[in-house]
Amino acid sequence: MVGAGPLGAATARHLAEAGHSVVIIGPAEPADHRDHHGTWAGHYDQGRIAHVLEVPLITALLTRRAMSRFAALEEATGVRFAHPVDSVTVLPGPDVPIPAGWFDFDVLRGNARDLGVPVDELSAAELAARYPRVHYEPGHVGLVQDSACIVDPRALTTAELTAAQHAGAQLVRATVVERIDEPGAVTLIDDAGTRHRADQVVLATGAATGMTGLLDRRPELHVFGATAVLARVPAGAAVDMPTSMYMKMRGGERLFGGIVMSPRPYADGHDYVKLSGAGLLNHPLTTAADIGGFVRASGDESEIAEAAAVLTDLLPGIGFTEFSTIPGIVCATPTGMPYIDRVDARTVVAIEGERGAMSGDEIGRLAAQLATGPWRDTVPAEVFHIRWA
Repeated sequence: MVGAGPLGAATARHLAEAGHSVVIIGPAEPADHRDHHGTWAGHYDQGRIAHVLEVPLITALLTRRAMSRFAALEEATGVRFAHPVDSVTVLPGPDVPIPAGWFDFDVLRGNARDLGVPVDELSAAELAARYPRVHYEPGHVGLVQDSACIVDPRALTTAELTAAQHAGAQLVRATVVERIDEPGAVTLIDDAGTRHRADQVVLATGAATGMTGLLDRRPELHVFGATAVLARVPAGAAVDMPTSMYMKMRGGERLFGGIVMSPRPYADGHDYVKLSGAGLLNHPLTTAADIGGFVRASGDESEIAEAAAVLTDLLPGIGFTEFSTIPGIVCATPTGMPYIDRVDARTVVAIEGERGAMSGDEIGRLAAQLATGPWRDTVPAEVFHIRWA
């Protein structure tokens, strides 16, 4: 198992719990990203939404399946990573054209219905009444899933790795730097010089998959440096808000399109509201050096102004004054679906395609299944086939 993030850890867990011998190889999170020169994992954060309010039905399905196992995984490991929250998609009324496909109200509502997940449709007046402390743009309506949760992706990964090791998996904190194909096996060599011989290899290396040299060709991936803005909650302030996918428009102009996360505690002991908006795809990255440079710069500070303006309107009584940025990596596939595919007789690839935290446990289950036998899911395998650059 190459990769120890949410997908690699989940794949390892499902393999180990099925009785297979598993070695997980992946580096630990660097102590300080500002002098980090390697590639960067996508799960180094404290909060990601997990819900079914997603435009691709398959994405919503994978997430629903993963979420159905969260409670059991928390109980088995003692690691809490899922925190209940209302997920609210907020957008203009039905007569306003939306310049982003993932805010299609009818599709979101239909997907939730198809998956049997109750959601509430709120008029502008009902939205204001339900969340009286949050001042959404006048005339905007809402779609609410009150069974959503915020996932701590670091803690989720810890839980998956803990469960995998309980089932007998071995965790090696290293980076695989070379692959040698041999008759009947594959040998992986890590940066400590240790050799690991395996019958099957699962690559769950995310945005770095095309940069590792562990495949004989590059998958078609679009990698971007993403910036999240953290707004520190002032001391003594009570911020009562749901997590919002928010398309804010005024006079036909889009003022914001992105996520505003309910406050979560971070490592420095303070609570922060996290926002990620229009700049998500502004920084394409093509090499490991590109990734390292973006991460060391801590993202793009120019996005703070947009986030501050959104929060000033949303929560006018709070008075946010301290903002910072954290870097992230977005890895998108041209199909909009994860890649879960066998690329040769001994190699399976699992790449999340943007939503590794909320659906990672199910992507890992499918990858584990594929690594040990034929495809057996009700979703056709072709949906997840890899494309090559």
